[in-house]
Amino acid sequence: MVTGRLIAAFIGVAFSITPGADLLAQGRMKAAASTTPTPPRSVIQKLRSFLGLNPPVAIGGSRSGGPLSVCLLSPWPISTRPDPSGTVLVGISQPMLLAAEPLNEMRLEQDGRILWQERASSTKAIEGSILWPIKPLQPGEKLTLKIRPRGASGGDFANYNLQAADSETLESNKRRIARLGADSAAWFKEIESLSPQQGATALALISSPSAPAALRETLKCQEETR
Repeated sequence: MVTGRLIAAFIGVAFSITPGADLLAQGRMKAAASTTPTPPRSVIQKLRSFLGLNPPVAIGGSRSGGPLSVCLLSPWPISTRPDPSGTVLVGISQPMLLAAEPLNEMRLEQDGRILWQERASSTKAIEGSILWPIKPLQPGEKLTLKIRPRGASGGDFANYNLQAADSETLESNKRRIARLGADSAAWFKEIESLSPQQGATALALISSPSAPAALRETLKCQEETR
């Protein structure tokens, strides 16, 4: 009897520390502190010079009536356009998805069809980076990324029109990322070596799941200062 109770207790402990299947199925990278080395200041400055402005996008309103906004961090919207919700050129086929704020919902749509959707629960928001959840983007392919911040009404989304780069760009960035591997120092050196004309390459690199998490942790919404 004692042996039976011990075995039952051991099994109970094992199940209590084993994550549920739904958690294992999620392609989420935890928003915990990064274990990768902090990028040198010169790398951070170089990266921010590439990023440009990325103002939050206003949302219709919250259930309490107050104004809301949301900011997409990955893939990063290139800010040479006047419309922050315009086309986001994506330089890799499977970019990370990351917003600055806790979310109620995130969707990927194409031609009016929902290809993928994640909704928060009443007690837990969607936070942190999400691995690309559908098949890789094809050259020139277009999708709509819809994000709804925590507290927003059911139909209040910010829409980002994603478009994959051409095949040559996708393949070039794929080879570059493979060459860099998991070496944080190599990634930092690569960012620092890019010329001012290679901003799109820098944006593609930091949206890769292979990039050091510490690079994405430096991303923030950037508004025009007056």
